[in-house]
Amino acid sequence: MRKALLFLLILPVLVFGQQKFQISGVQVLKSGNPLQNPWVGGLNNPVFSKIDLNQDGLMDLFVYDKAAWKALAFLNTGSAGHPSFTYAFQYDLTFPEELRDWAVIRDYNHDGVGDIFALTSNSDIMVFKGYRNGSNLSYTKIYEKLNYKYGSNGTDHIWTFSDNLPVMMDIDHDGDLDILASDIGGGTTLNFYQNQAVENGMSPDSLVFIDASGCWGHFIENSNDCGVTLAYCKTGAPGPQQGGGGARHQGGAVEGFYYRPSTHLVSLLLADIYCNTLKFLENTGDTTDAVITYADSIFPRYDRPVNLPLFPAAFSLDADNDGYDDLLISPFASNAYQPGQAEDIKVVQYYHNIGIDSIQKFHYLGDSMLTSGIVDVGTESHPVFFDYNGDGLMDIVIGNYGQFQTSGASKSSLSLYQNTGVDTMPKYELVTTDWSSLSAFNINGLYPAFGDMNGDGKIDMVVGDYTGHVSYFKNTSSTATVSYSSMTQQNWFNLGVGQNAAPFIYDVNGDGLPDLVIGSRGNNIQYYWNFGTVSTPLFSRDSVNAFFGGIKVYDYHIGTVPGYATPVIARENNALVLYSGSQRGMTFKYAIDPDSLRKGAFQLLDSNVLGSNPGLRSTVSIADINHDGHNDYLSGNIRGGMTLFSDVHWGPGPINAVNDPAPLDQMGMEVFPNPAKDKIICRLTDDHSRLTEVHLYNMLGAMVSVPVSGDGAQMLTLSVGDVAAGVYMLQAANDRGQIFKHKVIILK
Repeated sequence: MRKALLFLLILPVLVFGQQKFQISGVQVLKSGNPLQNPWVGGLNNPVFSKIDLNQDGLMDLFVYDKAAWKALAFLNTGSAGHPSFTYAFQYDLTFPEELRDWAVIRDYNHDGVGDIFALTSNSDIMVFKGYRNGSNLSYTKIYEKLNYKYGSNGTDHIWTFSDNLPVMMDIDHDGDLDILASDIGGGTTLNFYQNQAVENGMSPDSLVFIDASGCWGHFIENSNDCGVTLAYCKTGAPGPQQGGGGARHQGGAVEGFYYRPSTHLVSLLLADIYCNTLKFLENTGDTTDAVITYADSIFPRYDRPVNLPLFPAAFSLDADNDGYDDLLISPFASNAYQPGQAEDIKVVQYYHNIGIDSIQKFHYLGDSMLTSGIVDVGTESHPVFFDYNGDGLMDIVIGNYGQFQTSGASKSSLSLYQNTGVDTMPKYELVTTDWSSLSAFNINGLYPAFGDMNGDGKIDMVVGDYTGHVSYFKNTSSTATVSYSSMTQQNWFNLGVGQNAAPFIYDVNGDGLPDLVIGSRGNNIQYYWNFGTVSTPLFSRDSVNAFFGGIKVYDYHIGTVPGYATPVIARENNALVLYSGSQRGMTFKYAIDPDSLRKGAFQLLDSNVLGSNPGLRSTVSIADINHDGHNDYLSGNIRGGMTLFSDVHWGPGPINAVNDPAPLDQMGMEVFPNPAKDKIICRLTDDHSRLTEVHLYNMLGAMVSVPVSGDGAQMLTLSVGDVAAGVYMLQAANDRGQIFKHKVIILK
């Protein structure tokens, strides 16, 4: 009986917790003009693909941000000659959660639904087949990895890496999708993996490759500059046979396109990891034997050549609906691995196709497409709600790791967005991108926190930084508007948490003194209790609980990695709770045990509070910005922007309860028992379809391996006796392509 009562008490928090809604209709202005897509969350290393999301005949955008591991959807709202794309967050949860590093859309089976080709953690290419059920779009993984055959019996997988983007298109013009990928030995030549589906009379869903050539196009990338050497290997040979160049490095993004469309010959735009320029390689061979005979290492030489730090990748699509494919150029070197190495705000260069039917030619039209309508402060954003002018309306202060500078060092600052709306509907307007002139201190990773630290009734500021230290700024204003005219003390009390200090100010122990709770790059949160007085705070390393609540926000899904905890404490239902962002992007929620402040562990209430992942290195700030009595959540991430969520839907914009994956079809399949202990049974209610697969995922999106048995028709059984207690997502598919998703509980 006690176990049953405990379950009833916990279940509403773990399973039926309040849904979160993504809010997109709150206006944000810059220089008096409203931004088109302010709440996208920023862009850092976007990879572009075309897809018709809403089946209106216009090609929309699938954007996968390589730095953030985040898939985004933009609807095409433009007209012929006038490109315009509007963020459509309601599609984001359609895309698979396990995407990482890069992902592109290709309709390989020609069914009119874009499929996803993506990198795996093992340097393979996995494939998700796209399905439509009415207006709903869904994806199911059909290839864990793509293999190829060589010789008489040899097989291997098609290798690629996070900094290698292959060509995936019909190379030999026979109707099926082929692959050109950099040679794994040195990344200097291209391997041609020819799809044999058409040759073998197989269905369009087949991806059956052979190693047709180890030196496609007969060229090699130079090892000591950004050029290429032509006529490198013999025609028809399986690999390089003559010439030179030497092994160099992995790192090349290749885009194939029809430079002379009437010939059906694939030419290339080739990016190199150490170069700011783009290479054009013209193929003048034929569909069976490609031969690169012309190379331009500063493409387009006839216009404004591409020059984008670092590693510019090209993506071909019709951006302005005129029937001709344009080029979007973005940096492929991820700032997630080395912050500050690549451009992180003006990350989309637009080259309009001004050619005619016989040849493709491109003209530079600027670097403002998409990015000009997005709030973006560079690499990493740390947005915090704060009423800076005391008018009762919550403003927003955004810190960052930094903004890319051509000089090499990122410049970190605070941006201020003032709430100029009304109580029931906020509106934000950019005031400055260098609030309080903090950029002058040349400190990266600025993370602000606000509270009255000296008892004078004025709100002071504490700022964490990349080095793991915090600095103190006393509010010297004589009005309601705060003023931090100078830094009061750098490296305040010499507190240090390793790297990436993310402070929050709260009287945790209820003694009337503001304490510091500081997240970090490490796998823990540190709690410094204030043992000074109301007017004179006092902290020291001796006052720290270095593993506050035993909180761990690193992700087992991708191994033990830095946590990047970003704590926020709030009082809800007369109890303290702690929220935290994380490296993987999930927002966690813990119940603070007042008896475990010095040691012990807090109970994990939710490992995905927002129901949506804004991207790597997420942050969270909480306030009631429209005064409706419900929490609103402001989230930053490595992409440099911000996203807005709420406990309830409010304001203009589409309704999307982000805790419910879309599409979520629970009517066509029964799942029982739920809660379960030893087994879970999935049974279709439609007598005319068959279950083809079923998988179990934890709340971090990682697949949980469990035995599956059954007749393979209308019922399958999962054996979950060895699975830990918790909340899981069950996903199944039938032979009609329908996807079924259910939340399930496993008890012990």
